[in-house]
Amino acid sequence: MHIDKRSIIPLYSQIKKNLELKILTGEWVPGFKIPTEKDLAKHFDVSMITVKRGVLELVSKGLLYRQRGRGTFVSKKVDKNIQQLVTLRNLEDEGKYYPHKQLKFEKIIAGEVISKALEIEPNDLVYAIHRLKLEDSNPVGIEYTYLPQELFTDITPAMFQDDLIYNTFTNKYGVTLRKARIYISTILASEYEADILEVSKADQLFVLERFTYSEDKRIVEYSKFIIRQDKANYFIEVTL
Repeated sequence: MHIDKRSIIPLYSQIKKNLELKILTGEWVPGFKIPTEKDLAKHFDVSMITVKRGVLELVSKGLLYRQRGRGTFVSKKVDKNIQQLVTLRNLEDEGKYYPHKQLKFEKIIAGEVISKALEIEPNDLVYAIHRLKLEDSNPVGIEYTYLPQELFTDITPAMFQDDLIYNTFTNKYGVTLRKARIYISTILASEYEADILEVSKADQLFVLERFTYSEDKRIVEYSKFIIRQDKANYFIEVTL
């Protein structure tokens, strides 16, 4: 690996291309731990800041991922339909297991942000259900769900244990759902999200916001999904 300090191409960009070539040619296979930023800085004879910028661009691109306290690795990515992350229905097998770790379950006052999302009053009560979505026991995303207490009385944590919220809506409360609208954006990981998802602070994460409507066009559920982007190539498939 080498760079040309006389080139008009920025040094961090040259470093990024060097590392990217190692990945794309298969010299660095998925799961491979790349040299430390200190070692790379010494190899290229540049500052660690320069190296870090090149590495972070590959992290944002999804070719590398960082694990706090362990290092930076070549990503093991699979293609995954983004619908599987935010689905309300069982897409394939009925009774499929949906592993989650419950982080929070309580009844709270909606406040300005949640009341606006659910189109209720700020002083109305809602259930706040926060869960960690798992795949092969590894954290994939944080799911923040809010339900109007007026519509769903006597909800218990057990109703959502390793199951889809849709099943509780239909089986327990007989609510018929009409549609869900999903918004997509990105954020940089906060300290809390980095700790829960086992990523580095300020790593880029996907944000999916879901608004679920009943047959009478009322918003019955609002969820925000904070998702790691280093584990999969997410896609949306449209049947024509």
